[in-house]
Amino acid sequence: MIKMSKEIFFFCVITLFSEFTVYTRSACIIIHGTWAKNESWYQPEGDFFYEIEIANQYLGLVDEVVSFSWSGKLGDLAQREAGQQLAEKILGYDFVILIGHSHGVTVGIQASLFLGKINTVGKNFSKIKKFYALGVPVDKVIQMYPDMSVVDNFYNLFSFGDLIQCVHGLYDRCFKASDNITNIAVRIDDLHPSHSQLHHPVIAKHLLAIPDFYQRKKIGNFENFINNHPAEIFFFSKKNLYYQFQNDQSQRLETDKLAFELMQYAFFRSKKNLFKD
Repeated sequence: MIKMSKEIFFFCVITLFSEFTVYTRSACIIIHGTWAKNESWYQPEGDFFYEIEIANQYLGLVDEVVSFSWSGKLGDLAQREAGQQLAEKILGYDFVILIGHSHGVTVGIQASLFLGKINTVGKNFSKIKKFYALGVPVDKVIQMYPDMSVVDNFYNLFSFGDLIQCVHGLYDRCFKASDNITNIAVRIDDLHPSHSQLHHPVIAKHLLAIPDFYQRKKIGNFENFINNHPAEIFFFSKKNLYYQFQNDQSQRLETDKLAFELMQYAFFRSKKNLFKD
């Protein structure tokens, strides 16, 4: 009986090794959001994908850049199913970098939760080295956060010009900051980008270098980058990016929430008057 158990054990090890060798060692995985399965930006022919691939060739961070396609359906069930599929894909690599847009980030978070459930080695699992979140709607009620036992660093990039992320004030823009979760407001050419502009190629051009490469090279004030500190990054089409602290981020977020509440009030009031007339 003991001999048979050892044989089964070694057979499983060999089988797993064989399965893992069909994959490359590491990857950057780009995840689209709701209803965006057929969009091109996150796929090999897309402008965002292209800039990520060029940046990775220069930085040499991972072996390949790949896209992850899921149903794109709205709702928890579709996101959980996609998250499990993504987790299985991640397990084929030694480590990955994730880039998600909108609820593509939610899918990535679900994947981290699945990975966390099978994490038996504690804080050293680190399957996801970096997770770049672009315009993710942060659920106020569920408060679903990435499992940081499998994620080294989570960068939440958002825009005050994004009118879709908050879904009329039902969702938040930011996560509660921790040592490895950083909320970063974004501007492009001094303007607050829209929801879809958060996967603009000018962001992709720099994203993988944030913050480590720019911090080492002391580019764009990134030598002052601090994890967990509210920040703002200015991206430019014709010059280098710039990083700075955003010490009044909480106040700006409160003003932002008030603006959404006023818009909701104006909308429902006008709708009520319309039916009244």
